[in-house]
Amino acid sequence: MNKNLKRSIYTGIAALSFVAIAGTANATNASAKSYAKVTSNKALTTDATSRNVNVNGTNALYTKAGTLKGAKTVATKATLSSLSTSKSSEKNWRAYRVATTNRGSVYYKVVSYDGTYRGWIYGGKSTTAFAGGIKSYNTTTDPTASTDTSSSSASSYSTTSSQASQTSALTTAQKAATYKIANTGTSNDGTEVTYTYPAWTQYKKGRVITDSTPYKDATFKITDETTRTREGDLWVKIEATDSANSKANGWIKYSGLTTASTTPTSTFDANTSVKIAYRDTSTGKTLSTTNTWTTSSSSTKEGGSVTNYTDSKGESVGKYIYAQGAPSGYKINTTDSKDLAADGSNATVTPSLANATFGSTLTVDVTPVASMTKVKYEVAGATTGTAASALSSSDFLYGYPALTASAQSSALPAGGSTDGTFTVSDYFGANGSFTKALNSTSSSNSVQTIYRNSDIWDANGKEVTTTGLTGFFGTSDASKSTSSSPAYYFYVYNPTKTEEANASTMKNGSSVNLVFDRYTTNTTPNKVNSDLNANTDYVAK
Repeated sequence: MNKNLKRSIYTGIAALSFVAIAGTANATNASAKSYAKVTSNKALTTDATSRNVNVNGTNALYTKAGTLKGAKTVATKATLSSLSTSKSSEKNWRAYRVATTNRGSVYYKVVSYDGTYRGWIYGGKSTTAFAGGIKSYNTTTDPTASTDTSSSSASSYSTTSSQASQTSALTTAQKAATYKIANTGTSNDGTEVTYTYPAWTQYKKGRVITDSTPYKDATFKITDETTRTREGDLWVKIEATDSANSKANGWIKYSGLTTASTTPTSTFDANTSVKIAYRDTSTGKTLSTTNTWTTSSSSTKEGGSVTNYTDSKGESVGKYIYAQGAPSGYKINTTDSKDLAADGSNATVTPSLANATFGSTLTVDVTPVASMTKVKYEVAGATTGTAASALSSSDFLYGYPALTASAQSSALPAGGSTDGTFTVSDYFGANGSFTKALNSTSSSNSVQTIYRNSDIWDANGKEVTTTGLTGFFGTSDASKSTSSSPAYYFYVYNPTKTEEANASTMKNGSSVNLVFDRYTTNTTPNKVNSDLNANTDYVAK
C-alpha cells in the first residue's frame, strides 16, 4: 500500500477518535446540572409588621432556595395561587429570613400564619423590596367611609343583622355609643373574647382574655376601628368605661358587641356603698382611679358601720380591696410590710376598716412599683470566653418562646418597689422559677425535648452524646442539612451562663440576659402547642 495513503488513513482514524472522545466529554458536561450556592443567609430585622406578605402563585415554595441541590417543593404554584385569594386571615404570611445565591437571586423564608406552610420562595433580584413570588401585604385596611345616617346608629341591646354585616366605618353615633359584649364566653371566633390585634392579622398575636364571662356586665367605648383585608369584616378596639374591667380591653368583631341603652351612671348609693380611693404616698396625691363597694343588704343606712356586711360576691370591704388590687403601676401599702392579706386586714387605709361607714370614702395608700422584669435572648459563643450574641425572634422556628400569663406572673420578679432588688438565681438559676416555667410544656408553648436517637451536634460541629436536651427549635442549619434529612438549630437554656452574664442581684424592672447554648439536630420538630394561651409580653422589645 502506498505509504502516503496509509499515513492518511491512520491520521483520519486518529482524528475521528479524538472527535468521538471530545463529543462524549461534551455530552457528559452538558448533562451535569449546575446548582446555585447560597452566599448570604440572615434573619430579617426590620419591624415585624412590615414583613407581612402575600404569595401570588408565580413561584413555588421550597424546603430551601429552589435552585439549590436537594430543594423539594413544599407548595406548588397552583396551591399558592389559590392561597393568595383566600378569604381567611389564617392564610396571611410573614417573611423572616432572606438568602442570596451566587446567581444574584433572592429567596425569602416565609411561614403562613396558621403554620401549615413554611419554606423558601423566590423574591426577585434585590433585598430592598419583596418581589418574585411574594409581595408586601396589609393584613388590615381602613373601612370604607360611613354614610353617617341616623339609621346606622344602633340603640338596643340586641345585635342587629345590619350591625353583624356592617363593613363600613362607624357613624358618629356609633362611635359615641357605649357597648357590651353581646354573648360572653370562651369562643375563639372573634365575637366573645378580645385580641391584641384583629385575629390573625399579626403573626403569633392572639387573645387578650380567653373568657369574657366575668365581663358580662362591663361596658366599653370604641377607640379604634379597622377591617381585615381578607374577610372584609369590621373590627373595633374597645376600652372599659370602668378601669376595674380594663383587663378585657382589646380588639373584637363589631358584630360581637351590643349597644347599651344608656350611658352607665354611678352606682354609688350612700346608704349601701363605700367609695375606695387611692393615694400615691410618693407624691401625696390622690389618684383618679376609684372603686365602689356595695353591700347586698337592703337594710343599711348612711353613717352605719360596714362591719359584718358583704357584697353580692360575699366580700367584705377588706376582701374587696384585696380582690381589686392596686391601680396599674402601684402596690398597696401594708401596716406590717408583708404581702397584702386576702381579707385586706393589713392594708394601710384611712379611716381604718374597723371605722368604715356607709357613704364614706376609704383612702388606700399605694406606692409606685417597678415595671415588669423582662428578658433578652442571647446565644453563647462557641468557645469559652467568646462573647454571647443576640437572638432575634426569627432565629427561632416558632418565634420567641411564648409563656402563659400566669407563668409570667408567678415565675418573674413581681415588680416590687422602684428601689428594690431581686436575686437572679431565685428566678433564673438551675432551680429558678422562670427556668422551670420556660422548660415546662404546661406553660411554654414551643419547648420540646430531643433524644439521642437522632444526630445532635454542638456549636463546634462535634457530635454529642446525651440522654436528652430540652429547648427550642431554631431555623434550619444548611451546613448539616441534606435532601433526605433536614437539620435545625436547637437552643437550650443555660442557667449557669445566664447567672454569669448578669449581676447576682438586680434592680426591680431590669432586663435579664438569658443565655442559650446552640446545638444542631436532624430531629423533626413537633408543631407548636397552639392550644396554650401564651404570649411573649415578658420579652424586652
